[in-house]
Amino acid sequence: MEAEVIADTNFLPNNELLSESNDKFLAELFAACEKEFGAENFSKWIAVLKIFTESESEIIFSAPSKFIRDWVIREFIEQKSTKNNLKNLVQNLRPKVKKIAVICVADEPASNLENKAFSTDQKVINLSKHDNVFAFGTELNSRFTFQNFISAKYNKLATSMAKIAAGIDAQINLFDDKIPLFIHGGVGMGKTHLAQAVAWQLKDQNKSKKVVYLSAEKFMYHFVQSIRSNDVMSFKEKMRSIDVLIVDDVQFIAGKESTQQEFMNCFNSLVEDNKQVVLVCDRCPSDLTNIDEKLKSRISGGMIVNFKSPDYQDRLAILKAKSQLMEQEICEKVLSFIAEKISTSVRDLEGALKKLIAGKVLLGEEITLESTKVILADYVRKSNSQAPTIEKIQKIVAQFYGIKISDLVAKNRSRNIARPRQIAMYLTKNLTSESLPKIGAGFGGKNHATVIHSVKLVKELMNEDQKILQEVKMLEEKIIS
Repeated sequence: MEAEVIADTNFLPNNELLSESNDKFLAELFAACEKEFGAENFSKWIAVLKIFTESESEIIFSAPSKFIRDWVIREFIEQKSTKNNLKNLVQNLRPKVKKIAVICVADEPASNLENKAFSTDQKVINLSKHDNVFAFGTELNSRFTFQNFISAKYNKLATSMAKIAAGIDAQINLFDDKIPLFIHGGVGMGKTHLAQAVAWQLKDQNKSKKVVYLSAEKFMYHFVQSIRSNDVMSFKEKMRSIDVLIVDDVQFIAGKESTQQEFMNCFNSLVEDNKQVVLVCDRCPSDLTNIDEKLKSRISGGMIVNFKSPDYQDRLAILKAKSQLMEQEICEKVLSFIAEKISTSVRDLEGALKKLIAGKVLLGEEITLESTKVILADYVRKSNSQAPTIEKIQKIVAQFYGIKISDLVAKNRSRNIARPRQIAMYLTKNLTSESLPKIGAGFGGKNHATVIHSVKLVKELMNEDQKILQEVKMLEEKIIS
């Protein structure tokens, strides 16, 4: 018996020929896409899509390979730089559609892309047989496993705790009971990947367990639906009967009092029954606003782990591991350039790498440092506009400690000024790629030895003083948010 994943039944696979109205809709959509994205992009990426299934508010397209699926999602759905993306073009034709998704039906290896030998007569019986599982309407991506997750210094603690929650790598048995796990950090750092890896691992490990992964938005949706249909007790029973609950984007329930109350009731019930709960959020519990204090306190009672921003060495390690997973050899100079210039998120690192490889695989272009600079110009520009700067760090540190920015660059050695200055130098060294001399110059002409001393001192203080540790962590989150 397969492990149960509670599924949304609004969507059923449709293997019949598209209706006349769908043919007309697809023809109109393709015409709009060709005009918007250009003939070459259209023929390579959009023309191969088909309608897998649909409802009034959602359309699911199928792509003939995972590579094409990922490319379409990244370049034509999530891309913000164009006036119209694929979702906009769909909504222009069908205004009631609120969501579109792309799944892979054929499982053709990326290495065979060039021969375009895609199967078009796949008989699809169940959506969950493929690479997406709808759990309460939330997709579970088959790529998001521990095997595909790159662990580095910045996420080492989060990875270890997630594996303990999933019942693996628990050589250090910290707890007799299952402790709620709260994972938080910036956008695109891999939080969702790690949370879904827990779900996949538990499914494989124990076929009889009910494992549910959903977004906080979907939790609210189903809760509200149960109220409207006068079936709240059924919803409560369903939620409390599961063995593992993984909720993403917890910040979504901020300001929604009734949803928060039901969420807390469900959370308490599962924890008391020694069930595993994993929560994912974009900020730590103490920084959540419009959230009931009892709920924040309950969440804070679990294990809280933070995804920090990866430094240069982390980013380089991630790129090397990703290129190996994709079975592509890329020279050290190119990987070093990407690691140095793209510091926004792990998602952007992976996107940049895939863009390079796409040029190599599909167009036969050699990956050189010169071509990389041209191809990834947009990624580098985005990273430069969002990356922390010395000025931004100084401003946030000064505000946090109630001092002036000018105090951080002055020669004032009083403790209430010197300590924030040392912390600001430590943060600048950790969160930017600036050299030691440049950091020193940014703090009033200090030499590199002063910067090294400050970084070393703050590290020691963080190990010895819990208050300093908390202050530095809070500042890190403010800087990278």
